[in-house]
Amino acid sequence: MRKGFLVIFLFVLYLLSLYENLTYRRMPLPRVYGGWIIRLPSKSLKYFSLGYENILSDLVYIWSIQYFSSPEISNKKKKVNLEKFFRAVWSLDPKYLETYSTAALIANYDFGKPKLAVQLLLEGVKRNPQAWELLSEAAFYAFKYGKDYKLAHDIYLKAYRIRPDPYFLSMAAAMLEKKNLLQLSWRYWMKVYETAEKGFFKEAAERHLYRLKAKFDIDKLEEAVKKFKGIYGEFPSSLGELKLKGFLDEIPRDFQGESYIYDPKTGEINPRRKYLWK
Repeated sequence: MRKGFLVIFLFVLYLLSLYENLTYRRMPLPRVYGGWIIRLPSKSLKYFSLGYENILSDLVYIWSIQYFSSPEISNKKKKVNLEKFFRAVWSLDPKYLETYSTAALIANYDFGKPKLAVQLLLEGVKRNPQAWELLSEAAFYAFKYGKDYKLAHDIYLKAYRIRPDPYFLSMAAAMLEKKNLLQLSWRYWMKVYETAEKGFFKEAAERHLYRLKAKFDIDKLEEAVKKFKGIYGEFPSSLGELKLKGFLDEIPRDFQGESYIYDPKTGEINPRRKYLWK
């Protein structure tokens, strides 16, 4: 019985290999690239691997690198087969995180499709919900190449919830600044400033908070100066006069507790730390 099953099994393998050989000969691809893989339904690959999914996924990944780096194959064909190759890998080993990064790299840099790069990385996150590395890459493509700051913000925030790293919250705050959502950005930067250890992120948060507070304060002061001139026909002699004449309840100070620089001749107001005003 066992011998009979083995004979049948070997015969089926022979027929499959024969079919693959005949089919593959008709494919306009160099044989070394394993292009036959993309002709098989992804769901069938696990059965074809005979229990060696990891080995076959490694092979398909190597073939995909050879395929997409080959000058013999047109970009048009590569674009068509990008998702086919990598979905074949993922059907065998969905936790193969490196392959999502490679697929996104090819989509963005070779084909100029940042949206597809983000889509492929987020597909990896669906299969690996804790993969904050993929979220970080997806957010980078979204803002750097796709200029989609809202999407980048959402992805960075999702990464922060998985891994509360100040980098992710800082980048989410920066995306809000890009969208001119400054009040919410202030809240994010303040959280970074209050929770990050001394070093790069705390200093970065301080710089952004200084800049944002200066913008909020100077906008308020300039509006008061404008009203003052509209009534008295001249600029106030000092910012303190705005309080004395009832235009402001208090004269705001910058994030360091210092007063702003005011020119009574022009009515111009500037922060003291101009190197932070960028």
